[in-house]
Amino acid sequence: PFQGVDAPTERAIIEVLDDLADAGKTIIVVHHDLQTIPEYFDAVLLLNVRAIDSGPVEEVFTEENLRLTFGGRVGVLAASGAGEV
Repeated sequence: PFQGVDAPTERAIIEVLDDLADAGKTIIVVHHDLQTIPEYFDAVLLLNVRAIDSGPVEEVFTEENLRLTFGGRVGVLAASGAGEV
């Protein structure tokens, strides 16, 4: 739902998704901006033809999983004890 939208619209979409999640709804989103995934989502599924890993973002976003997903083109930077892509 984020393709081609500006930042204020993206934030509005996230607010709607958060409201739905708070109401007990399951939310499934295809999202390609790795930098915002930890901010927007609690869990992630990494795919590259097959499922690489799934679970809490902080556990799934590892250098190995990102290498398997993106062919070594992405790394994890440590900042303040938290993983950043």
